[in-house]
Amino acid sequence: MAEALTVTSNAESTIEADPLLIAINAYRDGLAAYDAAEENDFPLDSGEDDLYAALISGPDAVLTNWQSAATSSESALAAISLAERERAIFAESPVADAMEAAAIAYWKNAEGSQLNASSADEAQHASLADLSPDVLVRAPDAANYLKVSETTLARWRSAKRGPVYAKIGGNVAYTVSALRDYVSKSERKGTRPDK
Repeated sequence: MAEALTVTSNAESTIEADPLLIAINAYRDGLAAYDAAEENDFPLDSGEDDLYAALISGPDAVLTNWQSAATSSESALAAISLAERERAIFAESPVADAMEAAAIAYWKNAEGSQLNASSADEAQHASLADLSPDVLVRAPDAANYLKVSETTLARWRSAKRGPVYAKIGGNVAYTVSALRDYVSKSERKGTRPDK
C-alpha cells in the first residue's frame, strides 16, 4: 500500500507533503522537548539517556542517513538552516553533512530544470516509507496523511479514538508506526459486517 502524505489546498489541487520537512520538524520538536524537560520528566531508572533516545534518536538517525535531494525550496532552506544550527553547536555533525547534501542536490537539480516554478506549484513526492517507524510526526502532518482535518484529529483525541499519540512539551505528536497501524486496522473488505 502506497503511503503518500498529501495536502489538499483550497484550489482543489493536491500537493504531497515533504518527508524531509517532516523529519526536520520531528528532530527540532524532539530537541525542543528534550531542552524543555525538567529533571522530574526523566524516566525513573535511566534518566537523560532514555529521554534522548525517546525524543531525538529516531529523527537523528533519519536525518543522518538522508540520501535524497530536497524536493522543494522550502525543504532545502530548512535543511540548510538545520545544518547551520548543527555546525554552530558541534565540530562535526553527520546531520549537517546530510542536510547540506540534500539542499545542494535540490539546487543543482533546480538549475538544470526548465521549470522554475514557485514552491507552491512544485510537485513534492513523499512517503512514510522514507521515515523510521519511531519518528514523531506533528498533528498537521498526521491529519494530512490520514486525509482528515486537524479538527477531526483533535476530536478523535478528545473521544479517545484514532491513532495513539503522545503529548511532548505541550505538542501533540504521532509516531509513523502509530499512523500506519491505525490505517491498517481501519482497512475493510466490504461495507457489511462479517457474520
